[in-house]
Amino acid sequence: MSLENTERQPRTPEEITAALTGISVRRQRYSRAVANIVEGILGPLQRHWLAIFNGALALFIGMSALGPVGYALGLTGPSSALFDFYRVFCGQVPSHSFYIAGYQMCLCSRCLAIYSSLLAGGLILALFRYRAYFRLRPIGWRWWLLGMLPMALDGGTQLFGWHESNVYLRLLTGAIFGLATAWFVLPQIENASDVPASVAQGGALPTRGA
Repeated sequence: MSLENTERQPRTPEEITAALTGISVRRQRYSRAVANIVEGILGPLQRHWLAIFNGALALFIGMSALGPVGYALGLTGPSSALFDFYRVFCGQVPSHSFYIAGYQMCLCSRCLAIYSSLLAGGLILALFRYRAYFRLRPIGWRWWLLGMLPMALDGGTQLFGWHESNVYLRLLTGAIFGLATAWFVLPQIENASDVPASVAQGGALPTRGA
């Protein structure tokens, strides 16, 4: 009667990996499940980050007009809460703001120009990002600071009483800074995501080792 090896040899890839690395089959399956969950969450964000950014920014800008509309309709409580929320993002100086139906918007004119030009930059990138001839490179931080300079000079000189700004200068300098910020930040995020056009239009993300 021949002796047989009673210890079963590893047969599946999981068992072979467990034998080589000491990581149990159960732990491997758990890690793979977690990785699949993370991929399921981050995958759509990676593919559609620009649409999410543009949509959120458009909603943010649009809601800034709901405050005065709510006041005009007598919805004082919700409008006050909305106005207080936007105070985190804007100084809301009354003399620097637009009014709807006699009530102040939640964003001042300069902040409105900044966020609107950021949205414009995002929409431009969305229109041309997958064109073969189009590759938008981010500007350097020195150019970004240069784009901030007109706004800083306009606001700073007014703060010290050396100059009185007006709505046109606030809109212009805010738009310059917003576009510079879009040109500085958005291409960097786009390059970091680096999703092929076929994937972004509904395909699956490439798997590792494929």
